[in-house]
Amino acid sequence: MKIKKLAIENYKYFCSLEGSDYIASEFALETILKLIKEFNLSDILEIGLGIGSVSDTILKFSKLNRLDIKYVGTESNEFCLKALPKNVQNYDEIQLFPELNDVISKRFDLIIIDGLDLSLKQIEQYCAVNAILFIEGGREDQTKSILSIFPKSLFVNVITLKKNPPYAHESRSVNSYIGGGQLIFINPTFKMKLFWARQKALTFIKRKIRKNFK
Repeated sequence: MKIKKLAIENYKYFCSLEGSDYIASEFALETILKLIKEFNLSDILEIGLGIGSVSDTILKFSKLNRLDIKYVGTESNEFCLKALPKNVQNYDEIQLFPELNDVISKRFDLIIIDGLDLSLKQIEQYCAVNAILFIEGGREDQTKSILSIFPKSLFVNVITLKKNPPYAHESRSVNSYIGGGQLIFINPTFKMKLFWARQKALTFIKRKIRKNFK
């Protein structure tokens, strides 16, 4: 199954579930899957599993492509903890902890920040040398906090020109753009620098188009 198709289908499915107000957008899901494929990422940490839209999508992608992904996630909300086993097809493959500080010491290739965790200031100890961080949505305060920890990192706000579909979560307006995310390369390789540069250029162009078509 193609990345875009999986992202759209899974997003649409999670939009129909109770507690869908704070799920990741289909563009965010697609971006995360592209990162996993492009950089062969296998050790993944998601901070704030929510009701499982990100973890379910990634683990399905892993199965479909026979990848060896090790998935760790944090969640402490009781509603979400009850929803996860029902919503995530490969739930048993998630190593679950209440908060970041509870995670067994390990270094991750990809860290997805999809919720509030006051222990984010400790995130450096969980990053592999060339780790990629993806912050879903706007989350300006969290982005600033992460960038202060990694002042030499490369950062880009990834966006899309697509607008919300009729089935979008939170009953979002079909006249508004789908939410994006914040992409951070803490110690980029040459390949990551090229990827970042391309995303910076695309974001610049997309912002110009958005401005001209208001």
